[in-house]
Amino acid sequence: MIFSLLVAAVFYEIALHHINGSTSIGAIMIGMLLGSLFVRRKRIYWEEETSMIIARMDRIGLILLVIYIVIAVIRHFLLDHWIHGKQLLGFSFSIAAGTMLGRLLLMRSQIRQILKEKKII
Repeated sequence: MIFSLLVAAVFYEIALHHINGSTSIGAIMIGMLLGSLFVRRKRIYWEEETSMIIARMDRIGLILLVIYIVIAVIRHFLLDHWIHGKQLLGFSFSIAAGTMLGRLLLMRSQIRQILKEKKII
C-alpha cells in the first residue's frame, strides 16, 4: 500500500516536471541497492516447530537499520547541496520506493529459495 502511494507520488512529481524521469529511475536504482543491502542483513530461516519462515535481524542489521533511519531523517540536509526544492521531494520519494522494491524482491527470492529447499513449492 505504501509502496503504491510512493510510486504514485513519483509519477505525479515526474508529470509536473519537478523531477526528471531519468533522475527518478536512477534514484529508484540506488534505493533498490540500499533495500537489498538491508534485506541481506536479515537472517531468514525455516522453523521446524511452527513450520513457518522466520526473519530475524542480527547485530549488523540493527546497526544498519539505525544508520538508515538517521539518513532518512537528515537526507534533506545531505542532499540539499546537489538537489533543491521540489526535485528533492521527488528524489526522496524515488529512493524510498526503490528501497521498498529492493527489499520486497530480495526477501521474496529468499523465501522462495527456502520453500523450494523444503519442497513446499
